[in-house]
Amino acid sequence: MTRSRHGFLLAAQTIVMLATSIGFGATQAAATTDEVRNKLARKDCVRGKFANYYREGKGGDPAPEYRGRVFKLSQNYPDQLPPAEQLPWQAIDFKDGAPVDPRAYLQALLDYGLEGNVDVDFYVEDNKVRKWYGMPWMDWNTEVASDWPGTDGREFVHGFTHEFDSSGNTLSTLQRDFVDTWSGAYFNDRAAFGIGQVYCNPDDPKPGALNPDPTALNTFPDGAFIIKLLFSTVTEDQLPTVKNALEWKADVFVNDDPRWRNAGPLERFKRAVGTIRMIQIDVSVRDARSTTGWLLGTFGYDGNAKGDTPWKRMVPLGLQWGNSPKATFAETCTGPNGPCDQSKLTEQWINPQALKELTTAPLNFNHLGYGGRLAGPVDNAKASCMGCHQTAGFPNVAILPEFSANGTLLGLDAERQPQTEQSLRMMYQANVVSGVVFSDTQLYSSDSSLQLSMSLQNFVSLRCAARQPGAAAPQETPSLCTQLARWQVLQRKSIDAVSTFGTPGPDGGPLPTP
Repeated sequence: MTRSRHGFLLAAQTIVMLATSIGFGATQAAATTDEVRNKLARKDCVRGKFANYYREGKGGDPAPEYRGRVFKLSQNYPDQLPPAEQLPWQAIDFKDGAPVDPRAYLQALLDYGLEGNVDVDFYVEDNKVRKWYGMPWMDWNTEVASDWPGTDGREFVHGFTHEFDSSGNTLSTLQRDFVDTWSGAYFNDRAAFGIGQVYCNPDDPKPGALNPDPTALNTFPDGAFIIKLLFSTVTEDQLPTVKNALEWKADVFVNDDPRWRNAGPLERFKRAVGTIRMIQIDVSVRDARSTTGWLLGTFGYDGNAKGDTPWKRMVPLGLQWGNSPKATFAETCTGPNGPCDQSKLTEQWINPQALKELTTAPLNFNHLGYGGRLAGPVDNAKASCMGCHQTAGFPNVAILPEFSANGTLLGLDAERQPQTEQSLRMMYQANVVSGVVFSDTQLYSSDSSLQLSMSLQNFVSLRCAARQPGAAAPQETPSLCTQLARWQVLQRKSIDAVSTFGTPGPDGGPLPTP
């Protein structure tokens, strides 16, 4: 469900190994009760210290003539897990790890995410129905423009982060130039409790405290829910289906071409308040009845659909509760560009009408991902919703094999030969159970939250990196930085051992330890 290539920052990805898909469903794993979470939760947490947007107070603030609203991060995370509501999707039965009516389940998720938020333009702190929250450390974000640290960070109008660049001809044959995607994610109180435990001490996060019970899997509680809005700088001339789309203002890049921006200098990342249009909505929920413990769904905007508001013209594209891990690309698709047989992908539901309408010329919407798996309209077609999100953890790893060091070594080319090297590609389409790390180069699972994963990466990029000459020393080194430094040493030793394993030293004995 994400379309960026973050997770490529750490050298230890030279060896990326899958935490093998565990052969039991989330319903069979012992879940931590709300009572246990509350008993073990820290109650001395400090709140309200996180920045709201990119370079706040350091040159990123609104111009004096700006008269609009300024984004404030909703960050008063609950110290106790709020009681579970009667959530609407829970009324829909499951069978074999899947909802018996996936379309109704998906719609119930959207309705819940929109309730009370539409009325306040998703300034969620004003929601009068229930409380919602944002993710810290997304103000300084390096998700796409890795060479220019922080520049993808939150803008000051709606708190959106820069998430993806779509090159010409990606969304339609009428799109000639790059367009940018900007997004905002919002967490209900059940999810926010876990975030608040990780960041109980805002200067010393504990990634393993997502679940305060250290003897259990590092999961969000059941009923944790996230809704994500994705807006684009695309225009109706470039993409006819965005006619009458919801338009908001945002402080976005003046130039949409990432090639020009990335050539530098930093001034090329200049922003100005401009118009963006809603193009996609993603929803995800922690539901222990699911095969993996999660369900992820996506909607695409269609200006030709029925509905008297843009929100009602969001068309359901699909819902995914597993990756169908035994179905290789060659078994589902006849060639690099399909067509793909959905019948073997048994752990998802795709809206067939949307699939037909959103791929009819001049549209190039390809919301199906790897091997025909679910991916949103502006998502990377090499990926899948669950395939990407199951990689979430700390330290970050690549979300796609093409972005990993192993993919580089193997020369993967998903556009021409996506059916090759299935042993590596299919590790990204396994069913990693909620709360389990994807790779043994990770210390902690972020339980399918790529925003939490990136948030922690953003934290260490500023708080753990070597200080620049003349910079003030932090008051205290975060424990996460110390742990990360030890992890780097051990990863280097592990990599070095590959070439020396079994090599005899003097007199046939072991090699001397450096």
